[in-house]
Amino acid sequence: MDRKPALASILFCRHGQTVSNLGGWLAGSLDVPMTEAGRAEARAAGQACPVRPTTIYASPLQRAMETAEIISSIAGGRIVPVPGLAERHWGELEGQALPKDILRDSVPGGESLSAFTARVAAAMDGLPPAEDGLPPLVVAHAGTWHALRQWFGYPAAEGLLPPNCRLMKMEYQGLLPALP
Repeated sequence: MDRKPALASILFCRHGQTVSNLGGWLAGSLDVPMTEAGRAEARAAGQACPVRPTTIYASPLQRAMETAEIISSIAGGRIVPVPGLAERHWGELEGQALPKDILRDSVPGGESLSAFTARVAAAMDGLPPAEDGLPPLVVAHAGTWHALRQWFGYPAAEGLLPPNCRLMKMEYQGLLPALP
């Protein structure tokens, strides 16, 4: 059975630079702060936003919420925290060096990739389409971006991380396989 998402497109923005980005370690579900450079990136993203978003859906983790707040202060948009958009819980790997196999399914003491992807998909499936027809802005994490790629029908991007605070349009790519 195939499905079509309610949201045909979104603008996606990964949070601004964090202390974990600088240190090269995996934050995952840890609530790490942004750096001053990350705040400057968020301001630049707000200024570069091609539309005035009506709604900004954000992961509730500090780095995503702060990015959303900075963008909203410049480009507008009501911020709605969406717990299902939070980064994957990496268990024992959190606070360690970034793993080379970022799309592996299981991690010790953490959330499986399939469970994480299903969580993000369920969160997106629960979001209403925009009343004004504009794509909403989603502010989240690199892992969330990987899950959204699957949700929209893009191929997997092993080893690829989206840049911090770069606005990217993501669009529905055709019929998607039903999720378990």
